[in-house]
Amino acid sequence: MKSETDSEDGARFDSVNPHWARFLDEAGLDMTGARGDGCYIETADGRALLDCLAGFGTANLGHAHASLLARFADALQRTSVNVFPFECADSQRLLADKLLALSGWRFQKVFFATTGAEAVESAVKFAMTSTGRPDVITFRDAFHGLSMFSSFMTGNPFWTEALPWKPGNVHHVDAHNFAALEDMLASRKVAAVVFEPVAGSSSAQHWNVETSARLAALCRATGTKLIADEVYCGLGRTGNWFGIDAIGMSDTSAAPDMVVVSKGLTGGLVPLSAVLLNDADFDAVFGAPGKAKVHGSTFGGNRLAMHCGLIVLDLVESGRLVDNAAAMGALIEARLATRFNGRVIVRGKGLALSLELDVWFAGELNKSMSDVWLDLIDGGVLAMPNSAAPDSLRLSPPLIFGVDEVEVLIDRLDEALQP
Repeated sequence: MKSETDSEDGARFDSVNPHWARFLDEAGLDMTGARGDGCYIETADGRALLDCLAGFGTANLGHAHASLLARFADALQRTSVNVFPFECADSQRLLADKLLALSGWRFQKVFFATTGAEAVESAVKFAMTSTGRPDVITFRDAFHGLSMFSSFMTGNPFWTEALPWKPGNVHHVDAHNFAALEDMLASRKVAAVVFEPVAGSSSAQHWNVETSARLAALCRATGTKLIADEVYCGLGRTGNWFGIDAIGMSDTSAAPDMVVVSKGLTGGLVPLSAVLLNDADFDAVFGAPGKAKVHGSTFGGNRLAMHCGLIVLDLVESGRLVDNAAAMGALIEARLATRFNGRVIVRGKGLALSLELDVWFAGELNKSMSDVWLDLIDGGVLAMPNSAAPDSLRLSPPLIFGVDEVEVLIDRLDEALQP
C-alpha cells in the first residue's frame, strides 16, 4: 500500500527514522494511514485488524471514543491559558484528588509529569532526596523507560550497550532473588527499589501476595523506598484500579511508598503521567524554604491534560471498565485453557497479558512466537512480541474489549497455531 511515508519520488521518511520505515516495509508491517474505531484498526487498504495492543495500552477506551472526543473538544475550547506558572489550577487539584481517592487515600500527594519515564525518574529523585542515599535497584528484564537514567534502570543491556558511560548507582537483580536483594539493601545505600507489579515488556516477572509482601518488608526494614512502576499496568488494566492491588498489596502496611501511572490516564490523546506519594517524601523534596519549585515539568500540570485525565477516569469508572478488564481477562484465560489444553501459557492479570507456547508444543509446531505474531496479523489480530522476552506475545487490548472480541482473538490464534 502507498503510505504517507512515501513521497511522489518514492523517498522514504528520511527526516524521522528511515531505518524503522525500512523495517516496517520489508516486514510487510507498514500500516501508515490506519484509522481506529473502538477495538479495531482499519488500514489504508481497507483491512480490519482487532487491536490487542491499544497503543501500548494507552487507548484504554478504544479508538475514536465518541464521548471522550466530544468532551475533550469542549475542554480544548475552554482552555485559553494551557501552561501558566503563576497558579495552582483547580483542574490539577481535581485530578490529583481523584487519583488519591481511587487509591483508597493510601497516598496524600500527586506530582504530575508528562511521560512515564519522566515520572519514574521523578519518583527516584524524590526517594534519593528523602533518604539521602544514592543507589537504585531494579529487576532484570524490567522496563522503566528510555530517557537517560531510566534506560539504565531498564534491566536489559540492549537499550544501553551503545552508550560509553554507565552510572555506578544502578543495580539489577533477578526477580525473586531475595538473598541478593537483601545483601544489597543491607548496605543502607539504596534509596529505592523500583518494580513493575505486572510487567509490560517481559513475561518473566510474576509478583504475588507472598513475594510482594516480602519485597515490601525488606524495603521497610532497611529504610528503602519501594516504587511501583504502573505506567503500563495501572488505572484498570489489571482488573483493579492499581496493579499493586492485583498482586495482593492492598494492605496499607504492604503498600509501596510511591506509585507511578501514565499510559491509560488520558486515553492515548495527550501525554500525562503522575507520581502518587506520601506527605513525608513530598515534603522532603518541596517543603524546605525556597524549594517549592525545585522539581517540575513544563507540561506536567497543563490544563488540557488535566481535563483529559478527569474525562478518561470518569468514563472508565462510569463504564465499569475495570470490572470488564477483570472479566475479559478471566474469559481469555478460560478460553485458552479450553481450546489449547495447556499448549498456550498465559501470564499476567486482567487485560495485561502475555502468551507463551509450551516448550514441547513449540517444538512440535516448529514455529517461533514471532512466526505466530506475523500469522496473527495476517489473520486480522494486532499484537506484539515482548521486547524483553521475544518468545512471548503481549496482549494489551482496550478496556472496552468484549466477548465477541475474545472469540475473534481465540479463533485467530487457533489458526495461527496450525502447522
